[in-house]
Amino acid sequence: MTEENIYKTIKLFIWLLGKLPTGVAQFFSDSIGILWFHSDARHRKITLKNLEQAYGKELSSDQILNLGKRVFKNIASILFEVAWSIHLDKKELMEHVTIKGIDNVKKAHEKGRGVIVVTCHMGNFELLITAIEETGFKGYAVYRKLDFKPMERLILEIRQRFGVQMIPLKGASRKIDAILKKGGVMGTLLDQNVDYYQGPFVNFFGKPACTNDGLASMALRTEAPVVPMYTARKNRKFIIEFLPELKLQKTSDRIKDIENNTQNYTSAVESMVRKYPDQYFWVHNRWKTKPYCVYPRQDTTGC
Repeated sequence: MTEENIYKTIKLFIWLLGKLPTGVAQFFSDSIGILWFHSDARHRKITLKNLEQAYGKELSSDQILNLGKRVFKNIASILFEVAWSIHLDKKELMEHVTIKGIDNVKKAHEKGRGVIVVTCHMGNFELLITAIEETGFKGYAVYRKLDFKPMERLILEIRQRFGVQMIPLKGASRKIDAILKKGGVMGTLLDQNVDYYQGPFVNFFGKPACTNDGLASMALRTEAPVVPMYTARKNRKFIIEFLPELKLQKTSDRIKDIENNTQNYTSAVESMVRKYPDQYFWVHNRWKTKPYCVYPRQDTTGC
């Protein structure tokens, strides 16, 4: 089968999926989520371990188990919601979305350096892109290209259909600098594990998490204000909220500035996740990279 035929087949499947009545789609997404939870031992273990790390002092084992199941159901529902959304024009989709805090973006934009919006894999993060254009400024978002070209093509079509332009992560620095200089609003994610040479270890739910230094480097280089944003759902009604700008820390010590700003951005992500923990992407092994230690340590905060 050619790439073109594969693309058309996937697109047809997504289109048909989006025609399911809401109740039927919810039943299937919940069922798939629970089936996935019980059949995928690897991601179930990662999720429950992550939740134990984050909420072990606050929740019982049964509560963490139930939270883990809701996490899987949340992720499963993303596909059905995206499929549903492609049948709507922008006006129809926005009838299901409540956007808060746009003034935070406008205030940050007044500085004349563009705006960087930092977010995370929470709620239906695929629908976050729609909010950027609602600010009244040209929207962009950084993303990692897929190797599977038919899916890459389809995802780009869905994400860019309302005007936001997607920027491939590889080699994006100069493009981003130019976009911000022209007053664009650039969205980026900052909640995934990276290798030790790609960024500092910062505190995330009480444990060192190796975090990409790209956002901090970008902010220090361009001095573009950074505004946190998140989305959460309830019965195909979505809240998207822009939070107040995070103050940039800039001194003569660049390494320390990278660490401090990355910590501030990560703390903002944690505060967003705490609002809706069942809607976060806990299946990702956020603490995979371990801090280096010469000798074994007795506590659980290091390696």
